Amino acid sequence: MFMRATVESFGPIALITVRVGIAALVLGLFLLTPKRRKEFGTHWKHLAWIGVINSALPFVLFAYASISLSGGNVSLLNTMTPVFTAIIAHFWLKDKMSPLQIFGLFICIIGLIILVWDKLVFSSSGSSSLAILAGISAPLFYGFASNSTKKYLSKVSPLTATAGSLLFATLFMLLLLPFFMPDNISYISNLDWVYAIILGLICTAVAYLIFFKLIHDIGPSRAVSVTFLIPIFAFIWGYLVLDEVVTSRMWGATAIIVVGMSFVLKLIGANSNIKTHKKAP
Repeated sequence: MFMRATVESFGPIALITVRVGIAALVLGLFLLTPKRRKEFGTHWKHLAWIGVINSALPFVLFAYASISLSGGNVSLLNTMTPVFTAIIAHFWLKDKMSPLQIFGLFICIIGLIILVWDKLVFSSSGSSSLAILAGISAPLFYGFASNSTKKYLSKVSPLTATAGSLLFATLFMLLLLPFFMPDNISYISNLDWVYAIILGLICTAVAYLIFFKLIHDIGPSRAVSVTFLIPIFAFIWGYLVLDEVVTSRMWGATAIIVVGMSFVLKLIGANSNIKTHKKAP
């Protein structure tokens, strides 16, 4: 919501530079401790790689897609992240999903299609085609980034991984910024600046701390499955904040997605995380 509201004022490159820059500035202070300085120095190459493919590039691609596509379409494209992540994990990390998890993945996809079916309206213009391509490419980068984080940064604290990767994402964006400066930066409204700051503080700094902790604790495939919830929350916030109508179809699709995620996260099924206790003989 915040990105769509600001991308036309800033432009994709400038907006994402502000977004990752604010997050890096806040979290970078934690890299000053001896322990995290050591982690950063040891793993800086992998942190640089993760910063580019997990923040800089996908953020820019989604920002570009938001100019031409609706929020529902962008949300749907973003939910391809678990699919790409699972496929990459299967072939690269040999982290195979069980048949029930794969079944849950497809249930989630069906629910998402039902959820955003009325928003699947694309024009035949070239700009929309490029926007769709950008929106599909971003989850592919997320898939590589999530698995790379598990492979190379599993012993690095989530705080170091978040702050370090965002620092390199900012440096990468600063290299691009001189070529894509907004034409009328002085005309960017105060409200747009507030939205950009929220993007950096809440939607990036805080969200990525949680995300890297999830990758560390439950693995990349299960961590990125939360993207299935993005369209659901888009409708909920639209109802609460924008007074938009929420239909029975939306709630039905939400129920389907929750069931699918229960399989993906092993909350139900043969490999459930729910433990049973046997009586002693």
